[in-house]
Amino acid sequence: MLASALWGVSYPLTYLALRFYDAGQLIAWTYLFSTVSLMIILAFKGLNGRSVITGLALSPINYVMVYLYTELSGSVGGLTALVSTGYLIPLILIDYLARRNFNIKYIISTITLLAGLYLLFQGYDDSIYVAVALMVLNLVYALALSYINNADALSLVFGQSIGTLLISITLLRNAVMLNPQYIYYPLVLALIGNTIPYTLYTLAIRELGPVETSLTASMETISSLIASIPMQQIPSNPLAWTLLIISILSISLDMRIPNMGRHGHILEIGGPDYCGIDVIHVVQPRFINEDYQTPITKIARALTFSALGKRKVI
Repeated sequence: MLASALWGVSYPLTYLALRFYDAGQLIAWTYLFSTVSLMIILAFKGLNGRSVITGLALSPINYVMVYLYTELSGSVGGLTALVSTGYLIPLILIDYLARRNFNIKYIISTITLLAGLYLLFQGYDDSIYVAVALMVLNLVYALALSYINNADALSLVFGQSIGTLLISITLLRNAVMLNPQYIYYPLVLALIGNTIPYTLYTLAIRELGPVETSLTASMETISSLIASIPMQQIPSNPLAWTLLIISILSISLDMRIPNMGRHGHILEIGGPDYCGIDVIHVVQPRFINEDYQTPITKIARALTFSALGKRKVI
């Protein structure tokens, strides 16, 4: 959620920065500062060469996404917001085909998110081609990260930053000029638009998977609109805001429909393999993940126990 919120804040900052830089120059300076900052951090932490190469391989996808979002900053309409977020639908389908495990919260969060975006934005005059391109790029990038195993997040983002920087410099039409008076724009964007959110996003996909990580797009929309208040009036649509909030809250729920066996037990196939025979573990069904609780779940449980005097609730 923090990664999504930071990306949301970066959009109005990018819009302001484009008054002093063109898109290509802003990307070049932003990723130069990102590369330098990560280089300093990795000098103490240590560099993972394989992860750097992986990041370099992802940099063409990242450059196109960053360029499109930079050009669209401050002028994203309903069509772009709706279609580009629509990659959640094929992502959920791919997740279901891979796991054969249906999770209702994914559907609830996606429907409320897309419905909220539809109601929130007025006007759909954007280019359908740009919207579809962003949808495909978002899908490919999320899937690529989900299939990367044991990659060091900082080294991966470092490699991606180097590749994006080289591509941006190669495609520049004008000389890379830095305006010292407005140097803070690419400096801040290097942190909140690239280094921190991409590192968190990579870690989140590894821990939670691409679907749950991508469902935090509601936070990106909300933080972007709130950060844009000094420049424009915030859209006033209570139903849209309610749907976006529901989309965020529903991520905290565990509503997975498991593979049920007799007597309501869940069959988990796997574990030690004796003589080539998979062992079937029988566990009690549970609809609240007790091993991992989100902050919202912890708060809800704490409030419940406090209100009930820590009595056992059946």
